[in-house]
Amino acid sequence: MVFDKNCVTPLYVQLKAELMNRINNGILKSGEQLPPELEMAENFSVSVVTVRSAVNELVKEGLIEKKRGKGTFVSNTKYKRDYTKIQSFSDSCRAMGSVAGSRVLEMKLEKADSSLAQKLGVNSGDRVLYISRLRTVNGEPMVIEKNYFPERFADLLNEDLEKNSLFLILQEKYGVTVTKSSKEVEIARTTSEEGKLLNLSKNYPILLVKSVAYDQFDTPVYVGSQAINGERFTLKI
Repeated sequence: MVFDKNCVTPLYVQLKAELMNRINNGILKSGEQLPPELEMAENFSVSVVTVRSAVNELVKEGLIEKKRGKGTFVSNTKYKRDYTKIQSFSDSCRAMGSVAGSRVLEMKLEKADSSLAQKLGVNSGDRVLYISRLRTVNGEPMVIEKNYFPERFADLLNEDLEKNSLFLILQEKYGVTVTKSSKEVEIARTTSEEGKLLNLSKNYPILLVKSVAYDQFDTPVYVGSQAINGERFTLKI
């Protein structure tokens, strides 16, 4: 491609626009390495300085990242989760045009300690249902969910939560609709187990979202946490 050197728009801006267009249209794919600056300069018939200026602008905007000793790469796709809306993980992925997946890690009944019992509105020592799932986006592991439900939802043990929406089961089987939730977001670091599940190293920074969800009658439905790969997710709160 040859740019118009007589145009009032600087060459680096023209090149930046071309690279951005290729990224947005999937010609340059997420995680793909860009050619060296000299090669790009030759391909686009511009100077190395022009290439460097265009690339630096895209780095500032987060579309491209430089990895020391490795080169320049198209940044990994950032997925968005809108916490101002009450929606399931599956619905949020669908809104992004992505495919949600789920793998059940653990499902069991256990006794609630005093802190959990207070949040769930049950008595300390009462049985509660614990469900842990690994959530994926387009096949990539992104979130580890850990949720505690009152014992009245114990029949969820018999449901296929890898293929079916938990929110939909709550609506259809229990007549329960999650209408609001309180959330706290903090920075945490992965344990060895979390790192393996999310394909991250141990002690890697992640987003930890703690929540209590309520139904249409303001009754607690579940108390949960989500360990999220913050590099790949943007949260709207």
